[in-house]
Amino acid sequence: MSLPSIGDLPLEQRRIIRAWCMYDWANSAFATSIAAIVPIYFVFLFKEAAGDDGTVLGIFTGSSMWSLGVALSTGFVAFSSPVLGVIADRVPIRRVLLATYMIIGSVFTMLAFFAPYAPEPWVWMFVMFTVANIGFVGSIVFYNSFLPHLGPRHLLDDISSRGYAYGYLGGGLLLVVHLAFILATRDTDLADLATRLSIASVGVWWFGWATWTLRVVPEPPVRPSEERLTPPSAFVLGFRELRRTFGEIRRFRVAVVFLIAYLLFNDGISTVTAIAGAYAADTLAIPLVFNMGTVATIQFVAVPGALAFAWLADRIATKPALTVALVGWIGIVVVGVSLAPLPPTDHGDFDFQFAYRESSGDYVAEVAPDLDDGYELRWRDHYWRIEEGYAFRASAIEGLAEAMRDAPGVEYAVSVSGGPLDGASGVGESHPSMLGDGPVDWWPSLMRDLVWAPLGLAVGPQWLLLGAMVGWVIGGSQALARSLFAQVTPERRSGEFFAFFGFIGRASSVFGPTVYIAATALFDTRVAVMSILFIILAGTIVLGRVDVEAGARTAAEEDARIAEA
Repeated sequence: MSLPSIGDLPLEQRRIIRAWCMYDWANSAFATSIAAIVPIYFVFLFKEAAGDDGTVLGIFTGSSMWSLGVALSTGFVAFSSPVLGVIADRVPIRRVLLATYMIIGSVFTMLAFFAPYAPEPWVWMFVMFTVANIGFVGSIVFYNSFLPHLGPRHLLDDISSRGYAYGYLGGGLLLVVHLAFILATRDTDLADLATRLSIASVGVWWFGWATWTLRVVPEPPVRPSEERLTPPSAFVLGFRELRRTFGEIRRFRVAVVFLIAYLLFNDGISTVTAIAGAYAADTLAIPLVFNMGTVATIQFVAVPGALAFAWLADRIATKPALTVALVGWIGIVVVGVSLAPLPPTDHGDFDFQFAYRESSGDYVAEVAPDLDDGYELRWRDHYWRIEEGYAFRASAIEGLAEAMRDAPGVEYAVSVSGGPLDGASGVGESHPSMLGDGPVDWWPSLMRDLVWAPLGLAVGPQWLLLGAMVGWVIGGSQALARSLFAQVTPERRSGEFFAFFGFIGRASSVFGPTVYIAATALFDTRVAVMSILFIILAGTIVLGRVDVEAGARTAAEEDARIAEA
């Protein structure tokens, strides 16, 4: 006799599962549109304020400062959620905690709209994101803790995967709207306003859809408490229960081994997803609109990807299916480091494009980067100030191409077409296509020579290809990790154990960005990304030691003990 599916459950239970999934639909807008828009917008604000060297205190770049915000916000949740989780198992406040974190996250997301009106716009954006991210990751801790109460254990893979599928679809739909809005206003005076309205609308979307979840999903049953709990005594109880859990750690050995594996592989995955947007802007010079399109691709590919991994888990079991997803992530990191912009060859590929005008005998800057104050370059006592539309005599720009090649720190490329300087070109030493100095630059150089250049794939399509790869595995790795943990932990202590799950997930999100910051400061961003590969690999190896059947038996015994108490 086959086990019942979700469709066989009572109507009211299916309604609760759907409402629970809708919270993923609601908050995934933060994980998608914020991931696609805010890192690049933040790097833009940061570079405007950072000066010539592009750093603060000589250490933090735009992407590493972004990682610091991720580390601070997730660290706060990581160290506060275990105590709150214990309390939520004894006091019916799980829905209140979910609502509180949701309101904090959505409101501070809306407040990011006002960044340009602050004395230091990048600081305002940094603070708003950091607090909003506390709301985002904090709400997920308690949202996840509802999972064991939604259906029988054999359906947890399916329920968890459906939740992620809802999230990817909802987040993807809103991202497409944002992408269309930003494309429609690009190169107009409304571009900055459109970007900020898109960011603020994430908060509105999140708050609005989350009310469905809070209205329908009931408070899970709590363990009886022998004492009258006030806020101070509740926290005392929380710390006391945590101490007792640590004393019983040997009883839940399987869950502990899984959490160690999760600490490692989730560290890699969450770090990669958190810094992807900033890495795209800082290292690969991928435009905001193209990055948004790639994130949208991830969202829509992830819907069938999450459901496919649920199907795979049903065929080969949860742990082997999760291992397949993690091997996929290892391949993604390797490919991600290999991405490299192609060197500009055609005249239309260059950042500055000068064309000769026969009628006046001068050169006009037909194309130039969109910089507020134009571009200034000094080299060997020569000085150029360039904006789109500026005209120069031939003698005035003679030597400009050589200056682009030889002046330190230049990140642009120039090409001249027609007239006496026809064919002159120069690529700055800091141009994204310049490789060769970093410890792992041999790898993107090799891939560019063997794959990207022969195929004619510019860095934008390369990034899109990587995004499609991410889409296929991201839902499986997240959904199956959540459901596997639910299978090896007691349902009656779900708040406490999922708080530990959240703690490990967020603690890993502190460690990973810290490693990224250190590796960037010591080497470069490609080395920093490559370092993440070894963390995911270590987690995959530890996962192999998780005995799921033994963990499920221990969880059932604990539930029975609590029921008899």
